[in-house]
Amino acid sequence: MAEVKLRALGLREVDFGDFDRYLTALTEDGRKVEILCKNARRGKKQNPAARQFCYSEFILSERGGRYTLREADFVHSFFPLSQDIERYALACYLAEVAAALTTQDEDNPAICRLLLHALYALEGKKREPALVKAAFEWRVMAESGYAPDLSDCGVCGNMIEHPPVYFSVRAGTAADERCARRVGGYVRLADSTLRALVHVLTCEAGKVYAFALTGPAREQFCRMAEDYVQYHLGRGFDSLKFYHSVAL
Repeated sequence: MAEVKLRALGLREVDFGDFDRYLTALTEDGRKVEILCKNARRGKKQNPAARQFCYSEFILSERGGRYTLREADFVHSFFPLSQDIERYALACYLAEVAAALTTQDEDNPAICRLLLHALYALEGKKREPALVKAAFEWRVMAESGYAPDLSDCGVCGNMIEHPPVYFSVRAGTAADERCARRVGGYVRLADSTLRALVHVLTCEAGKVYAFALTGPAREQFCRMAEDYVQYHLGRGFDSLKFYHSVAL
């Protein structure tokens, strides 16, 4: 049985048997791993660093691709999120999306960085939850191979040099006004929506959530982000329903 050391963020917990628990975690390399935490539900055997929304240093035993917890120490705990139901519900949704976009076999460190920055933003309460959600949705899809194309017209192929710019969630492409009106299915982007999209898709990971948006542009940015995730992944998320039920 090999010893494995890694740093990872707990995404989800599932009770197993009478006393055990499985922890789904996202490694700093962007791989999803399932960790068996034996006796995790016995009072003296619990390790608070091996829980949901804890970013921790793990020492694991590995055999045949299966991991069992030996030790875990905190790097950072996002436990304060549990004290705010809206932010906790949103964190659960972001974690579920990250889990849907990662595997045990393929590295994607950008997703782990993006999720950690989102949780820091929610924990610090300096960013509006709805904008953190939408920014994460746009950028995580881009980092996973579903990046929207905003530079060229998806209909004629020419560069879009002047506004207005139109966008299709289904096509994942922009279009100029003439082409958008001709083929249909494209929605005109507000100028500030377009600027926010460009910022989120092109800035460094630490600045993804550093922007503000209000009014109809905010509603458009957020609505299209959610639709984009669900359409291109072809699924809904139970945690998203929970978030909508508690969001202010």
